[in-house]
Parts: sequence; C-alpha cells; structure tokens
Amino acid sequence: MVVSRKARAGFFRKLGFYSERFLSACAAQSEKPRIWIHAVSVGEFNAIKPLIPLLEAFSTVFLTCTTRTGYTLAKQTFPNLPITYFPYDLLPGIRRAFQVIRPDLVILTETELWPNLLWYAVGEFSLKKRPPIPVILINGRLSERSFRGYKQIGFLTEAMLNRLSHAYVQTHDDATRFEALGLPKERIHLSGNIKFDVARHTDEAQDAALRELLGIQEGDTVLTFASTHQGEDERFIEAYLTLKHDFPELKMILAIRHPERMPEVRQLLSGRALLFSIRSHLTPESANTHPVILLDSIGELAAVLHLSTVCVMGGSFIEHGGHNPLEALNARIPVIFGPHMFNFQALSKMIQEAHAGMTVTDAEESLCNAVTELLTQPEVYSHMVDNGQRLLEVNRGVKEKLFRAIISHLPEVARSAL
Repeated sequence: MVVSRKARAGFFRKLGFYSERFLSACAAQSEKPRIWIHAVSVGEFNAIKPLIPLLEAFSTVFLTCTTRTGYTLAKQTFPNLPITYFPYDLLPGIRRAFQVIRPDLVILTETELWPNLLWYAVGEFSLKKRPPIPVILINGRLSERSFRGYKQIGFLTEAMLNRLSHAYVQTHDDATRFEALGLPKERIHLSGNIKFDVARHTDEAQDAALRELLGIQEGDTVLTFASTHQGEDERFIEAYLTLKHDFPELKMILAIRHPERMPEVRQLLSGRALLFSIRSHLTPESANTHPVILLDSIGELAAVLHLSTVCVMGGSFIEHGGHNPLEALNARIPVIFGPHMFNFQALSKMIQEAHAGMTVTDAEESLCNAVTELLTQPEVYSHMVDNGQRLLEVNRGVKEKLFRAIISHLPEVARSAL
C-alpha cells in the first residue's frame, strides 16, 4: 500500500474516515429500508448495476467499491448515490462502516467474502447486543482454484460461511463447491448469472460521436483487445502486426485494464513504430487519424465494442483468469479468449458450447488464425453472432430473481415499509 498508488486509493476512507457528503447521506432519516451493496471493481459493479434502480425505488442504497476504477465508474453512473470505499476487513473499520451506514441488509457480490464483516454482522463482535444483520451473497461464484485455496483452511472457511445468511450462485458447480466448504445446502440457491441481464448499449448518438472521435468509419474492420494486462500487450501488438500483412486496413483498439499502465504500453507501441492516439487526448477538434487507439477511459468499453468487429478478451492469455466475455456478445460481435479463463470458467464453457466464441491456445499463431477465419468467412462470423444472441436471450431474467430474493431477506420491520 505504501509503494503502490493503486493500492493507496481511498486509503483513509477504507479506514473509516468518510467524506462529509457520505456521512450526511448516511445520517439522513428515512422510513425506507437501508441496503448496503458491495461491488469490488468494474466487473462486479457492471453486474449489479441493473439491480440498483429497482432497489432505489423502495430502499436507500449505499454502495461500496474496493478499486479506484470501480469507485470512479460507480460515481459516474450514479452521481446521487451514497458511494464510498469498502473498509479494510479490520474490526475498527468494519464497526465504523456498520455504525455509519446502519444497514438492514448487506449484499456482497461474486466472491467477496470477508470474515470480520460476517462476524460483526451477526453480532458476535458488536459492543451492544442487537439482532443480527443478514448478509447475502449474490451472483456467487467459486472457481476450482479458489475452492482449493479455501479448502486448505477449511475450519476457518466453514466458520466464516456459517455466518452468511444465503448465497445465490451462478452454476451447479458453484453450489457444489460452497456446500463442500461448509455452507448449509438450504442456504444455497441456484439463480444464474446476472451478467446476462446487462442492458445492451443502444445510445446511437453516443456511438456516432464516439465513432467520429475515434476515426472509425462504417465498414472499418476493428480488432479490440479488451481489458489487457501486463504481459499481454506486447503479444497482442505482435499479433496485430502479423494480421496487418493480410488485412492492411485493420485497425486496433488496445483497451488496457488499468490506466496507470499507460506509460508502459505507450512505450511498447512506440517501440514497434506504430502510429497511435490516446483516447483521453482526443477532442472533436482533434479526432483520431491513426490505425491504433489506446483506450484509457473508464466505463467506455461497452460503447467501443459496439464499434468493433472482433473482441479478444484480455486477462486470459496470462494466469489472471480472464474477464467478462458477455460484453462482446452484447455488442453483437464474436469473442476470442485465451487458455486462462478460470475466473469465468462456466461462462466461457457456455459460449464455446453455443459456438458463440472461440478459445485459442496462444496469442501468436493460434490467435491470428482465429481472427483470420472470422474476417474471411462471413458465414462463420454471422453464425457466431446469431448464436451469441440466442445464448443471451435464453439466460436472461436473473435480475428479477435476485430482486425478489433481496426483498425476501429484508427484516420484517423493513419489509413493512415497502
């Protein structure tokens, strides 16, 4: 935390020193139930985003994030919502958060399990005796790798999970793993993945403005590398240069996951003599004229994918675990991912089985062959796009399930206010 700017983001707020604006919002009196939602970063925030307007209609929603990018995107999306950083899982900070927010219900997302928060919520570390505050996990997932890690400290994991009120998980495999770690079966519910319910980007005016800003014309072939990490960018750049031999007009958008890596990626592009523009430097008066765009903005990836031809998912060509491939399907384009999608194992398997995307073994020959196939065989391309739309349609509806579940877990006194 001392040496990393990224880790220092929100440091004092993570210790419980909140802004006056947040404290004022928390102090406001209301008859509505109070719901504290935690979404660690951009992916989790985008997943629960469709739920927030539904919940705001009958409750006061407080949102916390862990990462700076997640926090920034949340503030941009819901400027009037009380938002702050999630506290470090230390008792003083956890106690302070509960005292300030005063939640009737706490909602954690995906894999965000914190022992001190769970212990404090049930009242075991509370200074005054009080009823337990329910904590539920929504869109829960547990990869095989995480399962093995939790299993090594099984007695602590089981004690922590037994403080969790209920878990609404994405797949049967997730349910099996949670049960094997000690969460009682009756508290585990198979709900599906809310990421299928993320609204499709349909802002035509924004698309037109962004298209002009990025210098992308109708009919251009655009290869977007989404949410890339260190160790991937140089390989993606080489793949792009290889593809340029056969597709001279091919454009590339390199969307790095962490904007603080900008200087490093700029050097990589300059070292290969590539002409590029940086998204944050573009203006209507100074639009892009180069074949490569370095995307450093937060919350704009969905709009950019809507202007793209093919998406290559970053985080999957190194042992990071990948990122959400459904964003590409929502944009009606095929998605290609590498061999390391263990954080999205169920999703990537569904996409492959539906023939809505492709897995490749490396970022060199295998990736170039896959992109070439999509760009030279229109029937393969359109088949994948159609399959992706069917996959999305069949799996939608999780938002409504989780909404009803959240209502059912509010304390009776809070439900009476609905």
